[in-house]
Amino acid sequence: MAAPLGCGYGDLVLASSRAVDDEEEEEEGSQTPSPSAVLRWSAQAKQEISESPNDCIECSALIVAIGPVATGFIHTYLLHQETEILGMIGSGLSEDTCNTFEQTSPADATCFLHRLKSAPSVIFCQCNVDVPPEMMFSWTQQLFSCINIRNTYVGILASAPVSEYRSSISLSDVTVPFLRGLKTNQFHGKPVCPYLEQPNTAKGLPASVLTHCQVYRVPAVLYMCYSDSIYVEIPAIKAFLPVLKGTPFRDIVQENPNADISLRKLVELRARQNNLYT
Repeated sequence: MAAPLGCGYGDLVLASSRAVDDEEEEEEGSQTPSPSAVLRWSAQAKQEISESPNDCIECSALIVAIGPVATGFIHTYLLHQETEILGMIGSGLSEDTCNTFEQTSPADATCFLHRLKSAPSVIFCQCNVDVPPEMMFSWTQQLFSCINIRNTYVGILASAPVSEYRSSISLSDVTVPFLRGLKTNQFHGKPVCPYLEQPNTAKGLPASVLTHCQVYRVPAVLYMCYSDSIYVEIPAIKAFLPVLKGTPFRDIVQENPNADISLRKLVELRARQNNLYT
């Protein structure tokens, strides 16, 4: 039987929202408020929320992809279906910042919420930006602020360098890339990969989202891909393929006959983007 979070498997580590000097703290009145993430809904989503009796968008499955590897997987294997943009979560935006929802390239530094036109209750969040630690809490709060999660399954995909993985087994004996999983107590299924072993930890934004689900008793599972490359590569993206057979992915996946072509284009696009900064 699976142990709950932090009991026998990898733990969650949330980044501190602000730096604190233990020896000399500033007066509360002089502290600068932490910046907050801003959620922008599309006109269609705003109308649906305003007409909803609970001021929320209905959601049966929420898929949160964090980082270029995870978003590349979602883009290739799930968002090839006809979708519409529901909104975006901006880090460092003010309430009056203009946004046109036009940066839709899979390599753009954006964080969009999509949903399937064939299944409007399935929502995807593609986070292609580095959310600073001081914004992770507000980012997570914004994500769940107007989504009805009463009967929702949440799937979280993210990646990390294999150098961060700790094991008694030599990494030379482990096939890289590989998956590890964590789940909330309310997720009664079993992840499609081994659990994340201690002393390894889930941290940052994936941990923030999973912790929110644990606190609010939402069935959720986190899949972490450990890779030995600093670049987006096809093997790392394909390492997520087993999740398509598990909850909540298996009920929404449709085969993409052009997946390999899409992957090559995505990896080439990322490579060109990386070359601009080297």
